[in-house]
Amino acid sequence: MDFCNNIAAITAVFGVWSLLIMIYYLFHVLWLKGERRRLFLQRQGIEGPLPCFPLGNVPQMKQMVPVAPSADENMKETTLPNHHHSLMNLFPYFKQWTEQYGQTFLFAVGRSQFLYVADNNLVKEVNRFTSLDMGKPDYLQKDRGALLGKGLITTNGSVWFHQRKTIAPHLFLDKVKDMLQLMVECGGELVKSWGTIIEANNNSSGIADIRVDDYVRSFTSSIISHVVFGDEWHKGMEIFPKSLALINAMSSPTILSGIPFYRYILFKNGGSRSIAIVPSDLICFKTGFAKCEAWSY
Repeated sequence: MDFCNNIAAITAVFGVWSLLIMIYYLFHVLWLKGERRRLFLQRQGIEGPLPCFPLGNVPQMKQMVPVAPSADENMKETTLPNHHHSLMNLFPYFKQWTEQYGQTFLFAVGRSQFLYVADNNLVKEVNRFTSLDMGKPDYLQKDRGALLGKGLITTNGSVWFHQRKTIAPHLFLDKVKDMLQLMVECGGELVKSWGTIIEANNNSSGIADIRVDDYVRSFTSSIISHVVFGDEWHKGMEIFPKSLALINAMSSPTILSGIPFYRYILFKNGGSRSIAIVPSDLICFKTGFAKCEAWSY
């Protein structure tokens, strides 16, 4: 009887300690780690809106809906670049926080801390930094790794240097000139398809409503397939529908949802399942194509 009581007591103690360790780990990952970074930058004079646990500043972002600027605001912002003007109207929280905290401030989306920099002088100083450790955030690999891979956008150090060294020769001026004729041919096919639609409408004014998204996507896909796959360009065209399916699967949830571990939830539309399946299909396709190319040589 005493032995059973001892086992039960040990099990209870072990369960309590396991629960405490799990709570501390989650608190450390979801809050304490990011809070330390925020306080570190705050000591250097970089302020920002106070985040709340565990969503960060996402609730504040959702409360600030985009609004059309008034005439006075338009006159005031005419001196700003167009892209900056559009950014402020599209993301009103950036506009409010810039007025409140200055051109450099810190905000949080979930457990991820983001540094907003609109100071041109600071950006110039950062661009002079020549180290290969560029500070690319790890969330790009964790949340968008299936889509972005380990390319120039997401990598640092030796991996980035290898990718750049591999891609750079294909973007030399003489190579780009060789692609010009291909671009003209693909562009001609695009314009011809639009002309066919206009003629099919039997409209004497020569005007038709055309949704250009799919046509432009097909245009760019055709150019990339011809450049990358050469004579086997029609096989390369099979990649783009799979890539589009992956983009659609990853479009929800977005990072602005701010809910920790949100990407691991299986949604009704099968988004998480698609994110797992589509990259595997792409890898199998590219591996099979590479084997065929090696066999042909």
